[in-house]
Amino acid sequence: MKKLFAFISVLLVASMVFADVTAKKLPDGKIEATFFYGNPRATEVLLAGDFTNWQNGALPMEKGEKGFSLAVTLPADTEAVTYKFISDGNWTTDLRAPLFIDDGFGGKNSKAEIADLIGGSDDSADRAKIVYSTWTMLGTQGQFATGKGDDAYFDNMTIAAKSYNKFGGTFIPNAPFYIELALTENELESTRWDYWAVCNRNHPEWGAGLGGGIGGEGYKKNHYLYKQNNINHDGVDFDDGLKDAFNGSLTNLPAYFGFATTNEGGSAGPGSNPFLGHLKFGWNTPYVNFQTGFNYAKPDTQKTILWTTVDGGWDAGYDHIGGFNVFSLGEKLTHIGDATVNFTFAPNKSADRHGSKYGLWTFANVSYNKFAAEVQYNGYYLGDGLFYKPFEQDIIFGAKNKFGDNLTIAAQMAFTLYDNYDDAVAERDANYDKGTPGTSWANMRGYASSAIAFADEGSFDFIKHTAGEVKVSYDSDILNISADYRYRGAEQNLLFVTDHHKTGGKSTQSDQLGKINTQRITLDATVKPTDALTINVVPYFETVLSTDDWKLYHDTLADMNSVWWCNRNRNAFESEDGKRFAISEQVDFDMSDIIGKSSAVSLVSNQEFVTEDEDKFAGYDSKALMNNFGVKFSLGDLGDTLQGIDIYYGLNNDNDYMMFNTLIGSLNFKGNTRVDAFVGIRSLTPEFDDADLNHPVGFGVGVSKQLKRAKKPIIYAQFVYDMDPYNEFGDGQDQLNLSNYGAGDHYVYAGDGDTVKCDAVNYYYGAASVRMGIRWSF
Repeated sequence: MKKLFAFISVLLVASMVFADVTAKKLPDGKIEATFFYGNPRATEVLLAGDFTNWQNGALPMEKGEKGFSLAVTLPADTEAVTYKFISDGNWTTDLRAPLFIDDGFGGKNSKAEIADLIGGSDDSADRAKIVYSTWTMLGTQGQFATGKGDDAYFDNMTIAAKSYNKFGGTFIPNAPFYIELALTENELESTRWDYWAVCNRNHPEWGAGLGGGIGGEGYKKNHYLYKQNNINHDGVDFDDGLKDAFNGSLTNLPAYFGFATTNEGGSAGPGSNPFLGHLKFGWNTPYVNFQTGFNYAKPDTQKTILWTTVDGGWDAGYDHIGGFNVFSLGEKLTHIGDATVNFTFAPNKSADRHGSKYGLWTFANVSYNKFAAEVQYNGYYLGDGLFYKPFEQDIIFGAKNKFGDNLTIAAQMAFTLYDNYDDAVAERDANYDKGTPGTSWANMRGYASSAIAFADEGSFDFIKHTAGEVKVSYDSDILNISADYRYRGAEQNLLFVTDHHKTGGKSTQSDQLGKINTQRITLDATVKPTDALTINVVPYFETVLSTDDWKLYHDTLADMNSVWWCNRNRNAFESEDGKRFAISEQVDFDMSDIIGKSSAVSLVSNQEFVTEDEDKFAGYDSKALMNNFGVKFSLGDLGDTLQGIDIYYGLNNDNDYMMFNTLIGSLNFKGNTRVDAFVGIRSLTPEFDDADLNHPVGFGVGVSKQLKRAKKPIIYAQFVYDMDPYNEFGDGQDQLNLSNYGAGDHYVYAGDGDTVKCDAVNYYYGAASVRMGIRWSF
């Protein structure tokens, strides 16, 4: 649509402001660091960093004529600080900082080397500086089946490593770069947790009862020290496994853990570990900033009004092709009088995340006093160049304004326009024909795949092709309250925002816009009647947006779930008349003044009500359900040896067949040592209480300690039996994985490198493991 290019010439987005940090030695040897944020139009600015426990201890900055400042006293041995500003609720990077490191959420943190600042070097920000960081794990695990008699056996033992090594900083002044080398990506968990038998359990045929999920081929790149000969696997003897590990680790660790055993195409050689993960570099000038990214490099997250409109989890091109360029205004062009403006233009070959489709995101915004406005254009092109044969184009615009000190009104809207529909169908059928039309569309556009059926063959329909949200909020010292209305059409989509049809845990688009063809009204109220008590209540009411072609969209989504073996229910309702009312509550109470020691209790709860029989909760044959309930109690300042206790109770009632009650206790000892003990009890829901429950009780223990030497790694050892409340190996397995203070869900391997959600009730049902490991993060 040629008329769309007129939008590009009038784009307006997000502010760049001046910031600074200085440091000096105090007479007692400590360090005073002063941070400055030069945006006097902001209402409230907080300083958050590794020295404040980030947002948990963020410090309010003092407002002056030219901006906000704060002096912070740091320990004498502080070498560097990593920080960000929170300006009127928005996380903001200090763009004048000497160094940047990725923040793990698609953005970047500012980093200041305190030694350089104390040394009095005025040009420290202009010197070349390279910072190395790593996220590296090494572990081993033995896994057992926990059945009775012959169904209990030692199944496998694995050894695994994951290592991501990052280099960032400046090669030359004003030329930032970021490189990540993935040295190895093994999985410690070897079992392929079967989709139907374990991860979903929403299948009508149970057979003799609920069995365990242990067995199967598992992840493609497991190093077995031992593997029993069973389902789809020939087995590995201990002698062979130990011999392989000894020779591989003694000769070359990267080659061993990377499976780089041959140099033949299609084997474990080319394209295996080690490989270049992220490559991102550019330059900053007073007038233009430039950045380019390749492979798994991520763009900076774009969020100004209400929505994330460029996702920091979007890959430049994970098939090792394609990439993106980003041009934006330099500092001298971002201020026009009292207004702050920015314009960004990002031509790319990243529209499908594979790196095979040309695309474009370009946005602009303006902020003036308490007002901000933005507009953005996204394009996905079928042809062999930019702007040639556009298939999908998005127009996104929004504005927000703060009235006085308390009231904020924000609104955002998106139009999704489709063109060259016949060409898209031909390409889909030629290259991506894998079943139903829904799965084909989803596969074709990678992670931006929310629109999976086209009732009108791409013709514009206002209801089907738009999404919108309006939010009114009021903030004060005692009460924070917001009212929100959002809707999303059945064929509405946002490019460059993840919503994968298959890979679990990547649903940014649905999280913020809602599932397709729905509308929702939400009230979010937080009251703080005393300094010790905080109460939050969030009710919402949700319905189907439009019944036009409802069955087509519903059935296509259902087909996609089954054909792709994806247990993410993308349908909001099973009836076109469906309505839902849900409410969540949280109460936090600081009891320190009552007990005389640092202590707090927190309660969370979620309830849900539906109106139609098709949407009833199968386990209870009911239209009402308490989904979750949780309690956390913390007690600190206990003494020199035992310093604190955390106790978590959680009820998980989301599973149709089983309810799960968990109790987890953590003891925090001197020397950064933590000991965990936990137990979980499963019980069948009333509608399925005639089934056999083979593993009603799970339990386990774990211990972790942070060492003082060798870059302060964390070592850990764990025993888990019929439940596992810890993170996956690559996510920091020494940490608890909690949701509403109960054991959290896991995302497990499901073939072809993809994952599905395995809820906490089912995970490790019928399995036990003994594991130990070590993790570096610096």
